[in-house]
Amino acid sequence: MVVKHMMHGPCGALNPKNVCMQENRCKCRYPRPFNENTSQGKDSYPIYRRRDDGRRAKVRGKMLDNRWVVPYNPYLLRMFNCHINVEVCSSIKAVKYLYKYIYKGHDKASFNIDHPDAGGNIDEIKRYVDARWIAPPEAMWRIFGFPLCANYPPVLQLPLHLPNMHRVAFNAQADLKNVVASENNSKSMLTEYFKANQEHPRARHILYKDFPGSFTWQKKKKFWKPRVERFQIGRIVSANPAEGDRYYLRVLLNHVTGKTSFDDLLTVDGVLCGSFREAAERLGLIEADNTLDNCLTEAEQWAMPCSLRRLFATILVHCEPSDVRGLWDRHLDPMSDDYRRSRTSPIEVEQMVLLDIRGMLQSMGKDIVDFALPSIDDAFDPTEGEAREVIEESTVEFDVDDTKLASSLNLEQRAAYEEILAAVERGDGGVFFVDGPGGTGKTFLYRVMLAKVRSDGNIGIATATSGVAASIMPGGRTAHSRFKIPLSCDDGASCSFTKQSGTAKLLRMASLIIWDEASMTKRQAVEALDNSMRDIMGIRDRPFGGKTVVFGGDFRQVLPVVRRGSRGQIIDATLRSSHLWKGMRQLRLITNMRAHNDTWFANYLLRVGNGTEEVDDQGNILLPEDICLPSTGEVDDLEKLIHHVFPSLDDNMSDSNYMTSRAILSMTNDNVDKINIRMIERFQGDEVIYHSFDSAEDDPYGYYAQEFLNGLTPNGLPPHALKLKLNCPVILLRNIDPANGLCNGTRLVVRGFERNTIDAEIVIGQHAGRRVFLPRIPLCPSENDMFPFKFKRKQFPIRLSFAMTINKAQGQTVPIVGVYLPNPVFSHGQLYVALSRATAKRNIKILIQKEKPKEKSNKQKDNPKKRKTPTVSLLTSMKNIVYKEVSLQA
Repeated sequence: MVVKHMMHGPCGALNPKNVCMQENRCKCRYPRPFNENTSQGKDSYPIYRRRDDGRRAKVRGKMLDNRWVVPYNPYLLRMFNCHINVEVCSSIKAVKYLYKYIYKGHDKASFNIDHPDAGGNIDEIKRYVDARWIAPPEAMWRIFGFPLCANYPPVLQLPLHLPNMHRVAFNAQADLKNVVASENNSKSMLTEYFKANQEHPRARHILYKDFPGSFTWQKKKKFWKPRVERFQIGRIVSANPAEGDRYYLRVLLNHVTGKTSFDDLLTVDGVLCGSFREAAERLGLIEADNTLDNCLTEAEQWAMPCSLRRLFATILVHCEPSDVRGLWDRHLDPMSDDYRRSRTSPIEVEQMVLLDIRGMLQSMGKDIVDFALPSIDDAFDPTEGEAREVIEESTVEFDVDDTKLASSLNLEQRAAYEEILAAVERGDGGVFFVDGPGGTGKTFLYRVMLAKVRSDGNIGIATATSGVAASIMPGGRTAHSRFKIPLSCDDGASCSFTKQSGTAKLLRMASLIIWDEASMTKRQAVEALDNSMRDIMGIRDRPFGGKTVVFGGDFRQVLPVVRRGSRGQIIDATLRSSHLWKGMRQLRLITNMRAHNDTWFANYLLRVGNGTEEVDDQGNILLPEDICLPSTGEVDDLEKLIHHVFPSLDDNMSDSNYMTSRAILSMTNDNVDKINIRMIERFQGDEVIYHSFDSAEDDPYGYYAQEFLNGLTPNGLPPHALKLKLNCPVILLRNIDPANGLCNGTRLVVRGFERNTIDAEIVIGQHAGRRVFLPRIPLCPSENDMFPFKFKRKQFPIRLSFAMTINKAQGQTVPIVGVYLPNPVFSHGQLYVALSRATAKRNIKILIQKEKPKEKSNKQKDNPKKRKTPTVSLLTSMKNIVYKEVSLQA
C-alpha cells in the first residue's frame, strides 16, 4: 500500500517535467534527506525519521527509496486504501496547517435548477435550506457547541469627555435653553462618578473602569447606586493620543482613584495643573520629553561624579537618547567635579571624563565613537592602542589569599586542580568538564585556579552562563558578553567577533578559559565558541584551537530552556548532545561542602537529582516530613511559609544581610508575583509606585488600548505598576553592566527613590556594597513571536525578590529557603534545584498546597456558622522529573 499510494514523484533529476517542479526544484522538497531521529523543523513541520536501510521500490519506472515516502498513518492507510497525507502538529505554528484545510473551500459543488410550480410559486424556504452555505467559523461554533449570543459578564460602556463636553440627547423640537438649563442633562456617568466619590467612602478606592462592578448606573435619574446583586464590568471608550487632553484624561482615569471633580483630578501634590497631560506627566503615567535630563539632574543631588558617569554611560547604551550631545553639554560639570579639583585645564578635564565613559561603554559592549560625543585626543589616551578586552583581563585584581587556598582543597578538588593546571603549564591544551552537585565547591576550585594562573602573570578568563554565577567569580563575565555569542544560535554558527578584534586577541593570549554553569546553555553556543577559536588560532583539528578550556555544571539542575520544547528537543539542546562531549575529560566532585554537617540530606539531594529516590504508586517521591508544612488549602497556608522564611520581619527590614539571605522559591511567575505582592504590603514604609510607559511599535493607528498593554507582563519584564519601599530587596532583569556587577539576576536593596532614577545597593557577589543608579530603560520580550505586535515597555529593569522562580535561583546559594508548590513541578531538575539552594536541611521549608475544597452553594459560603473548619493535612509527596539521558550517572 505504501508503494501504491504514498510514494512521491519521481521528480527532480529523475523526472524534470513532473507537475511538482517549479524553477527546477520540487515545491514539496522531495527527495527528503535521510534522518536517524524525528525532530522539530524550523518552519514548524517535523523532520521525520527516514532510515537509510537500502530498501528500494520501483515506482512509475524509477527506483525510489525512503526519501520519497510521503508521511502517512498505517492505520488510516490500511482502512481506506488510498493516499492520505498525515502530518504531526507538534508546534504552535503548525495550527496554520489545520486552518489551511478549513478555509481553503470546497473541492466541488453541485446544484440544480427548479421551476416554479403550477401556480408560479417558488419555495424560497426550501431553496434557502438546500443551498445555504455555512462559513467555517460558524461550522466550528456549531460543532463545538459554542454559544453564539451569550454575553457574560455584561459590559457597560463608560463615556469619556472633557469638562462640559459630554453628549446630551434631546428632542429636535425642544427649546435649547431648556435643554441646557436642565439639571438632568448636566449629568453624565463620569461627573456622577466624581460625585459618588464624595458621597461613598468605599468608592474612593475604585477606578472608573471598575466602578460598574460595585455600583449600578440608574439611567433615568442618572446616578450611581451601590450594587447589591450580579456583576458587571466597565469599559472606557477608547481615545487616540492624537486627541490630546481627552486621551490623557483617559490615562488618569485608568490609574487614579478617589477624585471628586475634574479640578481635583488635575491637582497633583497640591498644584493645579494646566492640562491633563501635565497632570499625567507629574504623576509619572506618561513619559515626559525631558525624562533622561531629569534622571541625571536627580542623581546629581547625592551621586558621586564617578556614579554619574556610569549612569550617563548606562543611559547612552540602554535608553535610546535622541540628543546625546545636549545631555553631555548640560551635565559635564557635575560629571567632572572630581577631575576639576585636581586639574586646571578644561580640555584635560573633558578628556579624562571621556576616557572614563569610554571604558564604561566598552565594558557594556559599546564603543564611544558610536555616540555624538567629543573625540578623544590620542595625547591623553594611556592605552596606546591596546585592546580594551586585553587591558580589562590583564588588570583583574586577584586576592593573594586565594593563592593560599590550594592547601584547603579536598582530594577530588586537588586532583582536578593539578590535572587542569598541568595542561595549562604544558601549553598543549585540553577540554575538561567539572561535574558536581550544588555545594561541592566548584566555584571554590575556580577561584584557586584563576588565582594561580593570574599570579603567574598569565590571563585567565572567567565566564558563566548566568550573570549571578559570573558575579561571584573574580573578573567574571557572562559567556555571551565575553565571547560575543549571538542570542540565537543554529548548528554551525560562530561568534560575532573577527580575527582582528580585541576579543580574538584576548582569546589567543589566554592560558585558561573557564565557563561555569555550562549545563544551562545550549550546545550551539559552546559549538559557536569552538568554531571561532579554531579559526582564530589557525588549528582546525583540535577543539577550541588547542586552548585549555574548563566547563563546569550540574546536569541534575534545570537544563537549557527550549520554548515549548519536547523532552527530545531539550535533551538535544544540552551540551551532552554535542559532538564536543566525547572529547571532554570529566572530573567529578562528590563531597558536598555546603551540607557536610548533614550527610543524610546531602545523599538525599543526590538521589533526587539522579532520579534514584524511591517513588510511590503514583510516581511521586517522599519529602522529609520535618521540612514540610501542613496544608489546609486556604490562604493562611502561605502566611505560615512566609513566617518560617521571614521571622521577625519588622525588626530586620533595614538589614540587607537578613533580606538577601532568604527567599521563597516557586515554579511560575504568577506564584512569585502573588508572594511578592503580599510581602511588599507587609513591609513597613511609604510605598512608591513606578508606572511603565508601554507601546506597540508596529501599531501606528493605536488599535491596542493602553490599559491592554499595561496588563501584559511577559516573562523577563517588570510589571506595569512597580511597587517598592525603602530597603526592599529587588532582582535585576537585564545585563546592564556585567563587568561591574549589574547583570541579569543580581540581587539589590533599594536605598533611595526619585521620579526618574532609583538608588540601589548590590548585596551579592564581588561587587557587594556598591551603590548604583538605575534609569528606566526600554525592554522588549525575549520571545519575538509572543504577541502579534512588537511590544515595548519602558520601566526600571527590576522586580521584587522576596520570592523568585526556581529557574532564577539556579546558581545562587540562599541560606534560608522556602519552597511554595501549589502545583507539581513540570521540568527536569526543578525540585532538585529548589532543595539544593539551602545550606542545611534545617533551613528549608516546603509547602505543598492541597486543592482548595469547593463551596457547595453561596448560602453556605455566606453563613460562617455552617462553614466547615478546614482540615489540616501534611502533604509530603511530590513529582520529581529527571531526564536520565543527560545524567552523568547513567
